[in-house]
Amino acid sequence: MNVGSVDSRALRVGFIGAGRAANALAPGLHDKGYQVTSVSSRTLASAEAVAGRIQRCTPLAAPQDVADGCDLVFITAPDDSIETIAQSVRWHSGMWVTHCSGVESASVLECAQEQGAIIGSFHPMQTFATTNQETAILSGIAFAVEGTSPLIDTLREMAHALGGWPVEISPQHRALYHLSGFLACGAVVTLMSQAAELWKIIGYTKEQGLEVLIPILKSTVASLEAQGTPGALTGPISRGDLGTVQKHLDALEGQAPSILPIYCEIALGSVALSRDKGGIKHTKEQEITTLLEERLAKARTLFVG
Repeated sequence: MNVGSVDSRALRVGFIGAGRAANALAPGLHDKGYQVTSVSSRTLASAEAVAGRIQRCTPLAAPQDVADGCDLVFITAPDDSIETIAQSVRWHSGMWVTHCSGVESASVLECAQEQGAIIGSFHPMQTFATTNQETAILSGIAFAVEGTSPLIDTLREMAHALGGWPVEISPQHRALYHLSGFLACGAVVTLMSQAAELWKIIGYTKEQGLEVLIPILKSTVASLEAQGTPGALTGPISRGDLGTVQKHLDALEGQAPSILPIYCEIALGSVALSRDKGGIKHTKEQEITTLLEERLAKARTLFVG
């Protein structure tokens, strides 16, 4: 089939890899009218789990079988495996091959392009914490798309069909694009974990700490949606409360020194946001900045020593 001359919903779409991304994207595209016809995985049971959620979708043991039977193939494997998988498959001239990595550009599929395939990438800026995701999680998010026409036209269309919108990221900015997602997701989880650890020092369990902290995190996300940054910033630095910052630093130095450098770095960023918000006087800004920089330098010296 000449994929450039047909309605995209007539394309036979396949997935190589049956992890979290495939569990969201394959049923999501099927629900929007795309023909998801096959999926393969390292274990047939994983392929069967995805295919079982899609009518007339066949679980297959080998990636080659997906490539032989589809017009458009999504490689939804871990980033470090994408190129290896692409090199292991015999691609057909004119077919479309795209990966779903956030950090890699389409060039990681160069071996498929050399065989005549048209290559691209399609990355949902979303976290998939578990498999068996509901397709609604794909609505209202951005999809980084890359490729040449007509492939990229179809990828843009798919992003809109799933309820999101496409963004186009140049190859040199892919790492920054992906990093922005990590800072908004994985880094927040790490900070929440460390915040909850403090509750063990206070005398509670980490789980109890999370129970206390999750509502404030939800409130913060709601404020970000409503006000953006720096409007959503709260806390002692936004008020120029030097004494409270001093107490934070003293408590960390005495009871949780490993968190002290992280606190200082984030707090310095908060100073800049507070300046943009207009909620901190210049003299207080300078005092807090000096205090944080001195404690940060001291903490680094201690850790190096």
